[in-house]
Amino acid sequence: AKLAFTSQTFLGWEDAFQGRFSQKWQVLSSDKNWAKPVLTELMNWGRACWSNRCTHLFGDKKDQYRLRCHCLHLQVKIWYESPCSQVLIDRTNFPDRESILHRNNEGIARWLDQQYAYRASMRTR
Repeated sequence: AKLAFTSQTFLGWEDAFQGRFSQKWQVLSSDKNWAKPVLTELMNWGRACWSNRCTHLFGDKKDQYRLRCHCLHLQVKIWYESPCSQVLIDRTNFPDRESILHRNNEGIARWLDQQYAYRASMRTR
């Protein structure tokens, strides 16, 4: 296995992920279809490494959702509490703030996108 690993390192691991293995791997298995299980293991290992990296850098998905939710709530607060001269939109047409904040992240983001688009159209008038 050490010889196969060294040989593959010399050839390049990117090639292995594209299905081009060192012939030294074949010696480790008497099965003619040795490449499929090896490639499956490498793909699973690669996915595990990537998932671990993402979790380490960005946290669990629940934490990401909570952080996004917090940021969206802050943006909604700005829209409702900023001086009218900064918002440029008549707030009398805004729905109740709580009805916005009770939406999921996508719903809040859609509402914010609509406000930004409407404000952009107001600026061009």
